[in-house]
Amino acid sequence: MNIFVLGATGLIGSQVTAQLLARGHSVTGLCRSSASCAKLQQVGAQVCRGDLRQPEGWADRAIASDVVLQIAATFDEEMAQVDFLAMEALRRAAKRRGQATRCIYTGGVWLYGDTGGDVVDETSAFSPIPEFSWMLETANVLAADDWMDLAVLHPGLVYDSNARGMFHRFDAQIQHRQPVEIWGSAETLWPLVHVEDLAMAYVLLCENRDLSGHFNAVTEVGVAVKDIVLALSTRREVPYRTHVVPRSEALAKYGSSEGPMLSQRVSGRRLKDLGWTPRYDDFRKALAPIIGA
Repeated sequence: MNIFVLGATGLIGSQVTAQLLARGHSVTGLCRSSASCAKLQQVGAQVCRGDLRQPEGWADRAIASDVVLQIAATFDEEMAQVDFLAMEALRRAAKRRGQATRCIYTGGVWLYGDTGGDVVDETSAFSPIPEFSWMLETANVLAADDWMDLAVLHPGLVYDSNARGMFHRFDAQIQHRQPVEIWGSAETLWPLVHVEDLAMAYVLLCENRDLSGHFNAVTEVGVAVKDIVLALSTRREVPYRTHVVPRSEALAKYGSSEGPMLSQRVSGRRLKDLGWTPRYDDFRKALAPIIGA
C-alpha cells in the first residue's frame, strides 16, 4: 500500500514509518525542513515537501494514497486550528477525487478525562479536558463525512526504551540529581504504551480497512506515577526523590498541565481482540539499561 504520513519524523511517526516500510509498504512523509526530508529518505521513505499549516500544497497528493495517517501536531496555541484546517483540506480533496479515503486520526486517552478509578474502554463516554476537546470535535466531523473512511486511535501515554516521550521530563531531572517534580499527586495513574507497540496499532489499522471507529492503544491500564519515577531512578542508580506540586499551583505555573494530572485506567482490549500483539506489558522491562550506571 501507499501510505501518506503527517508527522512521519517525530517519536511516534518515525517508528510507524519504520514498521510500515519493514512490512513492504510505500511511505510518503510530509516534511518541512531539509533535515526531516533527509531523515525520511535515509530510511527509504519518499518525501512530500510542505507545511502542515499550508494543506493546499499537499492535500491532493495525500488523498491519492491508500491511507492517510494524521500523527502530526504543532504543539502551540494554534494546534487545534492547524489540525482542523488540515483535516478540512483532506475532506475537500477526497470529495474532489470522488472516492472515500482511508484516514487514521490520532486522539488520545486524555479525551476520556479522569476515570475516577474505573476502567474505561471504547464503549465509555468521552469527557475531554478543555485543552484537547477539539480533537474529538474534529474526529466527529471526519466521521460524519461520507468521503472519509475513518478510524481514530487513542494512544496511552507514550514512552520508549530510552525514557523519551512522557518519561523524558522525569528522566532528565533524575539524570541531573534533582527531585522529580510530580504534578498533582504521586498516586496519579497513567495508562501506558510503548512507542513500538503503538506503531504496531497504526499498522494494524492501515492494513485492515474494515476496522472503523475508536480504538485505545494501551498496554498497561494504569501505572502510578510514583512507580514510574521509582523505576527511572533505579535505572540510573539515583535515590528516589520527588517534589509534589499541588494541582492549583501546577495549573498556575505551567498552564497546560491538566493532562498529566488525570488519573486514568484505560483498556486496550478491543485492539488486542482484533490481533494487536504488543510486546511490552511492563514498562520496567522495556527500559534499556544505562551503560555504566
